[in-house]
Order: sequence, then structure tokens, then C-alpha cells
Amino acid sequence: MIKLHRIAGAISRTSAFLGRSCGIFYLTAIALSIYEVFMRYVLGTPTAWTNEVIMALVATAWMLCIGAVTQQHRHITVTAMELVVGERVWRRMARIAVMLSLLAAAGLLYASWKPMVSVLESPLTSGSSFDSPAPTYIKTLLAIACAIYILQLLANLVAPGDTAHDHGASDDAPLSERPKN
Repeated sequence: MIKLHRIAGAISRTSAFLGRSCGIFYLTAIALSIYEVFMRYVLGTPTAWTNEVIMALVATAWMLCIGAVTQQHRHITVTAMELVVGERVWRRMARIAVMLSLLAAAGLLYASWKPMVSVLESPLTSGSSFDSPAPTYIKTLLAIACAIYILQLLANLVAPGDTAHDHGASDDAPLSERPKN
């Protein structure tokens, strides 16, 4: 059981790291948006590539953050229910929700696996003037994100009390209260 908790902790730390690392994707997307506006409206020479790159960057960040959102319990929940049903029932409901999420994520991974293998065997491009490999990239990333989500859900089942704060990843806690790694 201790080994499972260590594995769950490693998965949680990896999820938190990925979540924090994705900020650079958003920052780059913002910089490219500013660049495109400048090129289009100031110089009158719009680019053929920025929109596709921005979409790929934002999609990457959004999908890779799934583990961190799940690990930190920052997804959308009806927390008022916790007050109504009590802590014991709420914990049971949370476990059931994790198990249902595992089924849904496994279904999505199953559904995305064949398209991913197909595009890896015969890569697709966008067909635009930039003709990026975005369809191949996104389909592959979707399967990877599903795997990350499933791993984090399993980690949450093994160590349900672990949050980002437990692993030193919470920005909400003062530095003096964060655990030393």
C-alpha cells in the first residue's frame, strides 16, 4: 500500500508540474496574437500560420492541464451538496464520481485510440495555406491527455486526501506553510 501511495504521489507531482508548465503555452499564444494583430492591422500583411499555431498551443495547454485540475480538485463541482449531505456521504459521492470519471475517460481513450493510430500511420495536415500537421498532433495529444487523466483519477482513488498543497504545488498557501521537498 505504501508503494501505491508513492506512485500516486509521483503521478500527482507530475500532474501539478504539467499544470504549472502550461502557462508558457498561453503566454506564447498571447504573444502570437499580438504579433498577428500587428502584422494584419499595422503592416497589412497577415500571416498564414499564427491562427493554427495559437489553436495548437491553447489546445496543448488545455489538454495537459487535465491532470493538475483533477489532482487539485479544481474542476466544477456542486460544493453546496457537501453542506447538505455531510462529510461522510460527500466522500462516498466523491469516490463514486471518480469511478464514473474513470469509466468516461476510459471510454474516451478507447474512442480516440483508433483515430490516433490511424493518423500516426498516415499523418493528416490541416489543408490550409500553412498546412500544419495539427490534426495528427491534436488526435495524438487527446489520447495522451486521456491517459494523464486516468492516471490522476487512479491516484486520487489511492490517496484521496492528496492535493496540490500536499505536494508543495499550491500557490494559495504561504511559503511558510508549504511542505519542504
